[in-house]
Amino acid sequence: QVWMRSPECREDFGPISESSPVRQYSRAYLYHLHEVHELLGTMLLAEHNLNLYLKFFEALRSHIKSGTLQKFAAWFLQTQTCDAPEAKGQTPPKKRQKI
Repeated sequence: QVWMRSPECREDFGPISESSPVRQYSRAYLYHLHEVHELLGTMLLAEHNLNLYLKFFEALRSHIKSGTLQKFAAWFLQTQTCDAPEAKGQTPPKKRQKI
């Protein structure tokens, strides 16, 4: 994951990703657009994120067809998520009560 609001992006003149449809725009430029609340920044990041979703669902369909969905899901949870999956048997956190 890349947090475009992080100070490291301010002077990073590399692309957000080599495979992104908006790779011609640097992270520094996207950071600037976000800082000045320019709509183009939101539009470019939306295009980038939609492309990621497209690739993700293409991979899902491919693994479903080949019968390797469980292996893909295990790989995905290990490498592509921020939080570790909850262990079985743990109780979920309590919901906040309305006041």
